[in-house]
Amino acid sequence: MSDEELIRLWVKRKSPRSRRFNWQAANHFRLFVEKPLAKVTLADIETFAAAMRTRKLAPRFYKETLVALKSLFAFGQQTKILPAATLPLYGWPRIGRKHSKRLRLKLSWSLCICFCFFLGRMSPRLWGQSVSAESSPAPKRLPEVAAMDSPEPKKPIIESDRPAPATLNSPESSEDSREDSITREHRVKAFLDTIATAEGTASPDGYHIQYTGAKFASFSDHPRELKCGRRYGKKLCSDAAGRYQFLSTTWDRFAKKFSVKDFSPHNQDLMAIELIREKGALGDVEAGRFEPAVRKLAYIWPSFRRFGGSVESSLPKLEAMYEKNLGIYRQGLAVNN
Repeated sequence: MSDEELIRLWVKRKSPRSRRFNWQAANHFRLFVEKPLAKVTLADIETFAAAMRTRKLAPRFYKETLVALKSLFAFGQQTKILPAATLPLYGWPRIGRKHSKRLRLKLSWSLCICFCFFLGRMSPRLWGQSVSAESSPAPKRLPEVAAMDSPEPKKPIIESDRPAPATLNSPESSEDSREDSITREHRVKAFLDTIATAEGTASPDGYHIQYTGAKFASFSDHPRELKCGRRYGKKLCSDAAGRYQFLSTTWDRFAKKFSVKDFSPHNQDLMAIELIREKGALGDVEAGRFEPAVRKLAYIWPSFRRFGGSVESSLPKLEAMYEKNLGIYRQGLAVNN
């Protein structure tokens, strides 16, 4: 039997996916040794392996080629087509030993790094660190806000982060601080009323209003009802609800952050203030900087553009509404829209 017939018979026993590779490996070896397979010796195999190493072939290709050749000669010896004396099946070039050592070294380093990271995370004291109650972040607290219809709340709406003056204990400084906190509270309330007016929810039942003007009954949770309508000449579907038209995704994020249990009017006011704070506009609102606050929040409440098509054209009317609401709060009157 010729070498080609032997290789063809051997390849037929292989899986369809590996037949082409085995056929090419056997024929490349035949072209390299330039002798019949029956006369191939172990020295020829080692020379062929060394030639593959000098060509810097991929380790996987090198390994699979030698495995294929060993399978070919094992098949030939089992079928008595090739003599077993000329080429023993032991003593072949080692396959993948160098690479396995390198792999074990990489795995050892990876395990060592992971172990050190675990120790650093679980046992900070071992790394010269100390964990104290002072370094742990304080739990987040909601600001205390008086009811929207109360002209004279007992507590300020927002706590100031500014340091107290040196003459805090004097009666005059206490009165000034109280008046300043009330003024800031009025500005925040007036700004919230301006948002409601722009959103079309400034009526007494504005806390019940959904997108398109529909109303929901229960304050147990955000209604999460998708409503579709036309706005700015385009069809728009939204589940916005409440006095400040919260999307369900926005509400869920703040409800989880502050452990809010319901969609009550009080919580709607609190979450609106927190949303303003998150966008970096609460300081502007408290200080009476109306225009910067509107510009920062225009993409949160697009209705700020409803009176002129843009923030710039809508600002005069928005500011007039804000000043009107602010004047009513300063007089201690309830806002009646």
